[in-house]
Amino acid sequence: MPFTFDPAACVPCFAPEYLSRYPLRGRSFTLKRLGLSFHGLSDCLYLGAGSQVLLPVEAGNTLPFLFLESCAYLSNERHLPAIAAKCLTSLETPAEMEEAVPLFPQGADNLWHWMTESLPKLLALEKTGYQGAYIVPFSPAATQTLEFLGIPAGRLLPGNGAYRVRRLILPQRLSGFSLPENMPLTDLLRQELLNAVGPSLPGAKCCYVRRTGTRKISNEDELLAVLRDFDFETMTPEELSLKEQLRYMTNAACSVMAHGANSTLTLLQPSQSVCVEFFGNRYVSYNNLHAVRLLKLRYHAVVEDLELASCPANNPDLFSHLRDGPLADITIDPVHVRILLENALG
Repeated sequence: MPFTFDPAACVPCFAPEYLSRYPLRGRSFTLKRLGLSFHGLSDCLYLGAGSQVLLPVEAGNTLPFLFLESCAYLSNERHLPAIAAKCLTSLETPAEMEEAVPLFPQGADNLWHWMTESLPKLLALEKTGYQGAYIVPFSPAATQTLEFLGIPAGRLLPGNGAYRVRRLILPQRLSGFSLPENMPLTDLLRQELLNAVGPSLPGAKCCYVRRTGTRKISNEDELLAVLRDFDFETMTPEELSLKEQLRYMTNAACSVMAHGANSTLTLLQPSQSVCVEFFGNRYVSYNNLHAVRLLKLRYHAVVEDLELASCPANNPDLFSHLRDGPLADITIDPVHVRILLENALG
């Protein structure tokens, strides 16, 4: 291995702390209106096997520091040294890059994480006139988005590669759950997407976004019977490109969907429209409050009723029952949905 790295001795830190200690290794800049900071750093190693890992290279190719901006969430920080050690074990010679921006923290190949945690940073940099390379996941969510936004493929580097970057522009950590506190950045994201997907579709419609994988509606026939009475259309995201999905939502007076990454599409709904989101009783996560706040959506969260008889009586089974909650299908009360829609659309 051409680099020296000791996980036990490494110092995980944020880029501003590192630059205060080594001011000659780079500088930071902030886009004040968007509330977003970036750190220009010299000579860094990027490792993308499994997760974005960023290490500044010191004299003799030693790697004593590890940037915490590598992950979007505090809960993942403790795993970074072990991930770095594993990546370095199989590393030979990384590709040499003059300049790049890493946009592939853990989870960024998921539509919601990509849209709320990586894409806003890219759009902010594009507004400054940046013309360099981006290190991104080569997932459908990322590649389709960048294509219709007009980012040339020649500026994109696969996020699972390894690169030694002479000038690395490191964005601050941004969790999608913090986006509701940053309306200028949320508005930039919405406006750039609207500009890219084309003008809003005419008229107004009620839209059911159908989920086909895990966490789908188990009694969907009962739900559809209710939705038909309110003239809902059904949209299956897998049947459309991402650009078509986003444009489909631009005249959605009301959207109904099971919780999941596709709820990211609500950001393209008209202002003050209705959004109904279904949750299982073992997993509730309000991921799209940035859209609710920006657009003043009339938002309704519907959590399935808890069936006590279905809960295991002993603790080990109960733990498994709760652990598997994020993947479990959702059973909703059609009477509840009917009353909700009568009030929301009446």
